[in-house]
Formats: sequence, C-alpha cells, structure tokens
Amino acid sequence: MGEAAARRRRPLSLTLRVALLLSAVAVATFLAVGAYLYQTLASQMAQRDDIELIGKVTQIRRILAELPSAAAIAQNPRPLTDALFGHDDFMLSVRDADGAPLLRTSLTSRPLPQVERVPPLRAPTLDDVHDWTPAVGVGRMVSADGLVGPDGQPVRITLARERSDRLRIMRNYAVDLFVALCVGATLAALLGYAIVRHSMRRLRSVIGKANDINTSRLNTRLSVDDAPVELRELGQAFNAMLDRLEDGVQRLSGFAADLAHDLRTPVNTLMVETQVALSRPRTAQEYQALLVSNSEEYERLARMIENTLFLARVDNAQLALRRESVDLEAELRRIHDYFEILADDVGVRLTVAAPPLRAELDPVLLQRAVGNLLSNAIRHTPAGGAVGLSARATADGVELAVSNTGPGIAAEHLPHIFDRYYRADPARSDHAHSAGLGLSIVRAIMELHDGKIWVDSVPGASTTFFLWFKKSKNI
Repeated sequence: MGEAAARRRRPLSLTLRVALLLSAVAVATFLAVGAYLYQTLASQMAQRDDIELIGKVTQIRRILAELPSAAAIAQNPRPLTDALFGHDDFMLSVRDADGAPLLRTSLTSRPLPQVERVPPLRAPTLDDVHDWTPAVGVGRMVSADGLVGPDGQPVRITLARERSDRLRIMRNYAVDLFVALCVGATLAALLGYAIVRHSMRRLRSVIGKANDINTSRLNTRLSVDDAPVELRELGQAFNAMLDRLEDGVQRLSGFAADLAHDLRTPVNTLMVETQVALSRPRTAQEYQALLVSNSEEYERLARMIENTLFLARVDNAQLALRRESVDLEAELRRIHDYFEILADDVGVRLTVAAPPLRAELDPVLLQRAVGNLLSNAIRHTPAGGAVGLSARATADGVELAVSNTGPGIAAEHLPHIFDRYYRADPARSDHAHSAGLGLSIVRAIMELHDGKIWVDSVPGASTTFFLWFKKSKNI
C-alpha cells in the first residue's frame, strides 16, 4: 500500500507535463476557433435567410401587381404558390384590406404575431424582419402591404419561415466540430509528447555528463557553445557551480593538509620530549620543565582547535551575531591597555587614536578581530618600532586601522594572506603563537558583519590593516 501510494503521488515527468500543456492549449484554441466559426456560420445563415425572405416578399408583390384583381388570388393561387416552390418551410398569408383571407399556406396552427407592415411603395429591409415562435426553434417573418391589378387594390401580405432546417445543419456542424476537436486534441497531445521527448534528448545528454562527474573528475565541464539557448544558461550555471565546488574541494584539501602539518608539529614535540624524559630517570626539576614545555604545546593545540572550530561555525552559518551599540573609543582603549604590556615586553611602542564614535556590532568579535591584528603587528614589529590603533568615521560607516613599522609584506603574498594556514614565511616557521589562522578569522568576522578588510603594505617600511564596518541605520 505504501509503495502504491508513493507511485500515485509521484509527480509527472516534464515531458508529459509539457505535452499535456500543449494539448490543453490546442483544446482551448480549437474551442475558441470552433465557437467563432459556429457563431459566424449561424450569423451568415440567419442573414442569408432574412435576405431570401425579403426577396420572396418583393417577388410576391410583383406577382400581385400583375393580377387583374384581388379575387383572382383566391381563384388561381398557383402563381403565388409557385413562387414558394422548393421552400417547404415558408408560410404565406394574403388578406384583403378588410382582413378577409385570400390565400394561406400554413405550416403551423400557431397564430403569427401582429407586426408593423411595410408600406406598399417602400421596399422591405432587414430591419422589417421579425421573430416569431413556431413549434420548433425560432422563425422569422415579414408583413407588408401590396397592390393588386391596375386599380391598385390594397392587400396584406405576411410571409413567415421556420428555421428547423438551419437548426439541423447547425447541430450537424456542431457534431463535426466536436469530432474535429477530439481528433485535433489527441493529435496535438501525441505530437507534442513526441516533439518534447525529442527535444529533451539534449537535456538527457547533459544529465548523463553530470552523472559522470565526481570528486575525482571535478575538472569536467559541460559544453555550452553548441547547446540550445534554453539550456545554455543552465549549462553555464552548472559549470559555475562546478568551478565553485572544485575551488572548495581544493581549498578543503589544502586546509586539511595544512591542518595536519600544523597539528603534527606540537604532537611530535610532545611525543619526542616525553619519550626522551622516559628514557632514563629524571629529577623533579627536569620533569617540571617537561610539563611546562608540554603545557605550552597543549595551549597551542587548544588555540588551533578553537580557531578551526570558529571558522567551521562561520562557514556553516552557525555563529550568530550579537550586535549592540558599542563605544569604539572606549573599546579600542580597553584593547590597547590589554596589549600594552605585551608591546612593552618586546620593546614596541603601542598607541591609540580614536575619537568618540559608536557602531552597532558584536563587541566580542570586535575584540577578537582587533586583538588578532594587534598580536600579529606586535610580533612582526622589531624592537624600537611602533604599532598604531586608530579609528575614524567615513561617509557610509566606520573604519578601524592597525598599522606597524617593520619589514612589511611582499606584493606576491598580499592576495593570499587571508587564506587559512597561509604564511608568507617560505620556511613555514612553527612559531608557538602562530598557526596561520589569525587573519582568516579576522576576515570571517568582517564577513559576518557585512564589512570589508584590506591591507596596505610597503616592504621595508610599514603595514596597515583596515577594517570597515557598514553604518547601522540605528546609529
């Protein structure tokens, strides 16, 4: 039962959907055209019948004018009845001026309505034709005055006609239209399905190529130059997605390799130092020195794990910002005071210049971003150098700057310094306080704030990192 229900709920294929849509469009078109043709035919037939009715009235007037008297109508009605030969659906009534019947060819016992008669000297028009109700359908009639003989004796002429024959024709025509509609809709559905299925061959080939792509063949791309216009945009979007996936996989592979490299160093240090210590008996001071060294390596491992987890949370959008209005002047001075002791220890002068400014951001992440930049700046500034922390308002936000004097950064390294585990030092120094993630974390923090980060470095002179935070609407 479950599998049967699942099959019933399975959506229709795109080919079948388009074919059904084409058949629906064809049915709607056939219906519209059929209705138009039906109404046009009915209108033309009605107009033709009315014109024929008017023509018969004119002919009867002419016949009456050639008769010697009104009494001749009753004595010899043949000339009038011959005028209606072949028209079994006509009914003619001729009366004298007093209303006495002179001739009547009746198809129905129903009385004809009294309508305004056409004067004898005026030709009847389509406006003089009126409806009447026979036993079946709707009839049409004309009432006119005529003149008989050379004396011009007045008579009353009523010519009526049933339309049962026209109704039969229209019913047969409607049946033919319905049959044509069914046949046309069926042909449209079958041809539409065949055409769409043929057109989908290109899409199926694209799907086949897409199925051949895996993690070891991410360099494969779909050919879009010879693809139809409708599939070209899809192919370009798919190739762009493959470009991003390939770049992501390569970066992930590099990230994993760099992470393994950086983790291997402290682990090997811990292992070697422990094995050396256990190779022979040691004094308490030697074991204490070993524990201090191990503690430093553990701290380095903890920092690396913490930083890696932070970046992973940012990549997976699991880190929520806690924005609040922050006094940047007070916050930057607080950060300055915290790092001033570290700067003094290595002989570096640390300054801060921040006017009264406020910004809406996450203060904890701000401290982490600025702290990472200050820590790097102090570490790469030679003794006697200076590190500056400043802030200023811009037209559309707030800009922070961390600058230092020192060797600077070579131009070939600038595009990569924000990559994870990237170090400009070719020797990949395993400094106890560096794991190559500090600038990556700063960039991630700026991306969370919809801000920007960039660097300006003059080799052998100075380096300045800029942090730009977008102005909040609430500030």
